[in-house]
Amino acid sequence: MSNFLVLKRMSKKNEIRRLIEVLLDFKGDKIKEYCQNKLDQGMDPYDIFNELSLGLDEIGKGFEDQKFQRYFTSDLIVSGKNMKKAVEILKKYFKKTIKTRGSVVIGTVKGDVHDIGKMIFTITLESNGFKVTDLGVDVGKELFIEKVKEENPNILGMSALLTSTISHMGEVIDQLEKENLREKVKVIVGGKALTEDFAMKIGADAFGKDSIDGLRKCEKFIEAQK
Repeated sequence: MSNFLVLKRMSKKNEIRRLIEVLLDFKGDKIKEYCQNKLDQGMDPYDIFNELSLGLDEIGKGFEDQKFQRYFTSDLIVSGKNMKKAVEILKKYFKKTIKTRGSVVIGTVKGDVHDIGKMIFTITLESNGFKVTDLGVDVGKELFIEKVKEENPNILGMSALLTSTISHMGEVIDQLEKENLREKVKVIVGGKALTEDFAMKIGADAFGKDSIDGLRKCEKFIEAQK
């Protein structure tokens, strides 16, 4: 391996280590400083979110690692609170559009209480003209179906961080079929536990690898419906 690649890997590891340090700061001062420094450097707020998500993802992996658990519930709580602070700091810098482009019902599936990724995606959608109904976390298929009937949205979004909960996404899609609702709503799924192959396997219309990718796919859904 060349010295350049070794240095690049070391730099990436140091970057992730720094992000984790910021996210695990109990007082929450480092997240404020981090966001402000990045904004002062002219970094796009969406890119700041995506960068912080790398650190959050690493903490999530360390929590789920059964052989060598590096992070614990308290770490998830602290990092989640700090990510929410980042949301509050950065959301006012998003460019907003006035025209309503479409409607989305979104929620984190049953058994999963992680909402940071969903929150970022919701803000991204709202900032780009979508009307979003956020059902929160630990959402069962019954509530998803109920809200699809009530809201008649263009799109249903489901999120999951834990691999143990992603099967619930397929259950919701199956229930949409049983209720004769599947053809009336596009389904997009996302979260660190998912892959494009899994999304297609359960019958979703799209997989959002991050908030911007998800936004672009929702925009395509709306364009196709015109």
